[in-house]
Amino acid sequence: MSRTFHWLVVALVLLQLALALVLPSVLPKSAEDTITAWHLATGSTILLVMLLRLGWRLTHPMPPAPTDLPAALRLLARGTHWAFYFVLILLPLLGWMAANAYGTTPRLLGLIPLPSLLAPDQAVAETIGGVHKNVAMLLLVLIALHVSGALYHALVKRDGVIRRMLPG
Repeated sequence: MSRTFHWLVVALVLLQLALALVLPSVLPKSAEDTITAWHLATGSTILLVMLLRLGWRLTHPMPPAPTDLPAALRLLARGTHWAFYFVLILLPLLGWMAANAYGTTPRLLGLIPLPSLLAPDQAVAETIGGVHKNVAMLLLVLIALHVSGALYHALVKRDGVIRRMLPG
């Protein structure tokens, strides 16, 4: 189940990156509302999946790190994993609040309207939107760190750790 959650979140985050960073620059301005709706729907889906994943993680502990891994790297790996949980729950919550403050209602899975967390307020929307963007940058740093760790295990250590999360 951990693999399923992992790769589902990877796919959703990649979709979010395309929706936030790529599509707005290649599609016409007239597609902006559609892109935003998809971005909000994907964000709310990430929130749902991450809450389910957190529930799974709290009841199913992570496999132990290799015993030959230095303590500092074990700590970095655990810290990075928990930082992912924090950021991937915080980021959609910030997006939800910013959307509400902009006067928009996000829809879970693109279908179910989510309750309003904030009243419309342009200044609040812009502030939360800025925090949302900064947390998204933190997510990109975490992704780079995580991928670096996976490559370290696969190409340098060759200890089989990466096989635990590969699909199949």
